[in-house]
Amino acid sequence: MRWILAGLSALAVSACAATPLQPSSAPAPAQSTPERVTSLPPQSLQDGACGVFLFGVGERHPFVVFENERERRALIVHDGAVHELGVASQTGAFVMGQSFSRVYTTSASAQTFTLSGEVAEETGSGPRLTNVLLRVRESDGSETVRPLGGVYSCRQGADRLAASRL
Repeated sequence: MRWILAGLSALAVSACAATPLQPSSAPAPAQSTPERVTSLPPQSLQDGACGVFLFGVGERHPFVVFENERERRALIVHDGAVHELGVASQTGAFVMGQSFSRVYTTSASAQTFTLSGEVAEETGSGPRLTNVLLRVRESDGSETVRPLGGVYSCRQGADRLAASRL
């Protein structure tokens, strides 16, 4: 009989150890939800590289599109997230008074990103890009259109910069 009482006592002790100390109605720890992205962080180009820098139109001017031609990649902020897309090599230069168009696709989300706009006057950083529209077509056919503006800029290498000052 002692063995039975000892066994039941051991079973009771192990059951108490397995019972949670908190009541079952305690709230679960909060899950972290990813923050919605509204703007890209600052981007830079390597010496000799060129890129497109586009900003939203409005009060805040968020940095929305960055395309690095040398690396053949683009970063686009859309629907609270940054989309990294490959870039096909581009032919021709940005010429004042001419229009331009870029198309980026992603198989992962079945979205198509299209940029179109006009090349305006030369600035100290490169030609200004005006009347730019970012169109995002979803897999269901719906489309979002966002007006942008910015610049196409090339970073001169230290050797080229020194030569241009002579």
